[in-house]
Amino acid sequence: MPERVTISVLVPVYNVERYLGRCLDSILNQSFADIEVVCVNDCSPDGSAAILAGYAARDSRVRVISKDKNEGLMMARRTGYLNARGEYVFFCDSDDYLPENALRLLLTAARRSDADITVGDLEMVTSRGLHARRRRHMAIGLDADSYLKAILNWTTCSLCGSLIRRSLFDGHTYETFMNQSHSEDRILLTQLLVERQPSLCTVDFISYYYYVNDESLSHVSVTDKALASQFKALLWCHDYVDKRRPDMRKHNDGYLTRYMGYYIERGTPADKIKAIDAVNARLLSYPVMRDTIGRGAANHIWLCSNIKPYQIACKAARKAIRKLQGKE
Repeated sequence: MPERVTISVLVPVYNVERYLGRCLDSILNQSFADIEVVCVNDCSPDGSAAILAGYAARDSRVRVISKDKNEGLMMARRTGYLNARGEYVFFCDSDDYLPENALRLLLTAARRSDADITVGDLEMVTSRGLHARRRRHMAIGLDADSYLKAILNWTTCSLCGSLIRRSLFDGHTYETFMNQSHSEDRILLTQLLVERQPSLCTVDFISYYYYVNDESLSHVSVTDKALASQFKALLWCHDYVDKRRPDMRKHNDGYLTRYMGYYIERGTPADKIKAIDAVNARLLSYPVMRDTIGRGAANHIWLCSNIKPYQIACKAARKAIRKLQGKE
C-alpha cells in the first residue's frame, strides 16, 4: 500500500453484513482506481468482521481498523479521517453504494475548480426499488456560507456523496461525541463550513445511492434515547452557529423550529420537546414561530401540538407522500 493515494473512501461498519458486500464492490469497482478503502469496524457483533477480512485479503486497497468497543458512527468516521492517506476523503456508509463513475467524475470537477469540497447529488433508493433524487447542486453555491445557509433551510446535510480535501482535517480538532449516531453529519459539516470556510463546487450528477434501510437509525421509532441523541446534536449545532454566525440567526432558529415541528407531527408531544431545553421552549412559542418560519408553518405546528386528529392525519399524509416520492 503506497503512503499516499488520491482518494480515501471512509466506511464505518456496524451490523451491516447484509449490505457490506454491495457497498465495498461498488467502491472497488469504480472506474477510478487510485483509492484506499478505510473500513472502521465499530465492534460489530454480526459477521461484518469476516467479510472485511475477506475483502482485505483479496484487495490491498482495503484497510481494516477494528475498535475494541463500540463508540458510535461519529467516532468511527473520526477514526477514518484521522487515518486517511488520500489527497481527498469520501464518506460512504456501509449500507449505501456508489454509481460506477462517481469518484472519477467528482475528482475531475474538483481538479477543474480547485474546490475544497465537491458536492454531488444523492439518490434515495428504497427496498421496493423506488428512487428519489436529492438535487443538492440546485441549493448550494460556491462558498461555505451558501452551503451553511442551505443546510439550515432543509437541504440534506449528509457528508456522503462529496469529495472533501483531506487537508481540511489536518492540524484541526473537530468536536466529536462518543456514541453520537443522530445528526452526526450536521455536527461535523457545520464545523467544517464555519471554521475552515472551504471553497465549494457542485455537480449535476448522482454521486451516491442512499439506501433507505428500514432497520437504520433514521427509520426506527422515536424512543426517548433517540430523541435525546437527536436534540443533543441539533441544539449543539444551533448554539455553535448562534455564537459564531449571528448574521444567520433567523435561518438557524428556523432549522431547529422545523425539526421540532417534524417530531411533533410524528407524534412526539410538544411539551416533551419544550422540556428538553429552554431554547426549544422559546422557539415553539407561537409568536416566535410566526416571526421565524411564517404564519402558515407556525399554524401547522400549533395544530399538530394541540389537535390530535390533525396531527395523525398530517403524519399519515406525509408518509404517503414520501412513499410516492420514493423516500420510504
